[in-house]
Amino acid sequence: MYPLPFSPMSIALGRRLRWIVVVALVAAWFVALAVDAGGNGVHLLLVAAVGVLLYELVAVDTPA
Repeated sequence: MYPLPFSPMSIALGRRLRWIVVVALVAAWFVALAVDAGGNGVHLLLVAAVGVLLYELVAVDTPA
């Protein structure tokens, strides 16, 4: 059922990983704005962070 290299993941670990991704994307967005890198494309980092947060809202957590 699960892909070979991955084992079942707990709900808490999944949430923690999603929040780490959000914090990393927002930090990268701030850094890219500060050093003026990436032009307008840098805003896609923020869009990706919002996408992860929206997924966090709609994800159905069913215990294994």
